[in-house]
Amino acid sequence: MKTNSMLRRLLVPVACFLFAITASNAPAQSAVTLKADTANVGRAIPADFCGLSYEIKLVLPRPDSGKHYFRSDNQPLINVFKTLGIKHLRVGGNTAERITVDIPNRTDIDAFFGFVKAADVKAIYTVRMESNAPTASAEIAKYVMDKYGSLVDCLTVGNEPDKPWKTYAPYAEEWKKYTTVILSPEYAPTAKFCAPSTTPRGVPYAKAMAEDIGKWEHLAYITQHYYPRGGGGAVTNATIAARDRGILLGTNMYSVYQRFHDQFVPAVKAKGLNYRMEEANSYSNGGAEGVSDNFTASLWIVDFLYWWAQHDAIGINFHTGEKVARGTVGPDRPNVYTAFTSSPNGYTLLPTGYGMKLFNLGSQGRLVPINVAANADNLNLVAYGALASDKTLCVTILNREYDTAGRAAKVTINTGTPSTRAEMISMTAPGGVITSISGITIGGSGIDEQGNWTGKWTQLPAPEKDGSITVTVPAATGVVVKLQP
Repeated sequence: MKTNSMLRRLLVPVACFLFAITASNAPAQSAVTLKADTANVGRAIPADFCGLSYEIKLVLPRPDSGKHYFRSDNQPLINVFKTLGIKHLRVGGNTAERITVDIPNRTDIDAFFGFVKAADVKAIYTVRMESNAPTASAEIAKYVMDKYGSLVDCLTVGNEPDKPWKTYAPYAEEWKKYTTVILSPEYAPTAKFCAPSTTPRGVPYAKAMAEDIGKWEHLAYITQHYYPRGGGGAVTNATIAARDRGILLGTNMYSVYQRFHDQFVPAVKAKGLNYRMEEANSYSNGGAEGVSDNFTASLWIVDFLYWWAQHDAIGINFHTGEKVARGTVGPDRPNVYTAFTSSPNGYTLLPTGYGMKLFNLGSQGRLVPINVAANADNLNLVAYGALASDKTLCVTILNREYDTAGRAAKVTINTGTPSTRAEMISMTAPGGVITSISGITIGGSGIDEQGNWTGKWTQLPAPEKDGSITVTVPAATGVVVKLQP
């Protein structure tokens, strides 16, 4: 008895010590309350909102195999597009105007539109403007529109014209010459154009074009290129990359977007026009190593898509592909912002691709304002909502806390409407490490080289009678909570 008594006295402090260790190691949680404003539902998010942009050089046969990248029998690529929910494809870029790159011929165009049809997407097709006769551009436009007009969203004439034409007026004069020839009866009289497709520095051209020809029946919409963090080459070391990861996931980016928006969107909307970012990404020139190539980009791209959806864009095409064309001279180099890249058995999905997938899972329907009603600890968290036609509400939550100081969020969603079933799906990186390049999953599954995804939604406990539900969102995690009426 004496021995047992002594043992108990020893075990009690040990047990308390172990409890203290466990409690101290448990991740800190911060309470956040979100309120879904279903009384003020906004516009429908277009089904083709998230698109991809490629250099037109990829329409040509591959130098190594002679095969076309875009072709109707490239099933892994078709699968990837469908799995990610990609419904819009633009080809153009620097190589559309580079005289050292061949202009795609009819065989190349046939292969490209074979893929467009098989993948069930709409296309923006770019015809060359620089160092090319208007009639030559018109011949290409005629072939594209005669054979594939139903698959064409619009034609672009030229790429980033603010490079050769330093002001809008001389560019517009030249552009009108080309479009006039293209629209003549012997070529493509029903064609529609999207323009001006300038660099971010050339955004005044978008405003000027809207004011110049905004009521023209052959102008489909205004296009603009946007890389909010500038050139990726400025990120030259790990210290700068760490700083930029914080910037890209911070709230200060919203004022950056707003300033860019205000330079041209009000003029576009005043003319009753729409606009699309036909070429965009986090950084230009292929992205920034240590920022554009890891889980930071997965979270950023979801936020970027929703911000512009809330500000009336009809879509964003993220520039991607195997390599980036650096200016008009110099060798191409592998890019790091790409959504996926070729692999021995198909395509390897990369971080931005997973962000696109999460956006697709949560964005089917009309925008619903999700207001942060309480966030006492000032957690770096944002949320967006979409209401489907059957009244299913999806709430996308991005917990942008990360590293050792990152806090989990205990999030209560108040909908004000009773729900009968609740599910959640999460996008995570291994160990919650923001710099992860591989091992990212959604619903516990990655996307394989054939474009297949087997992720699962997790059923949650039934919401409260008032429609509220509480979920835990770990640091460096994106989730979609689905509430069915």
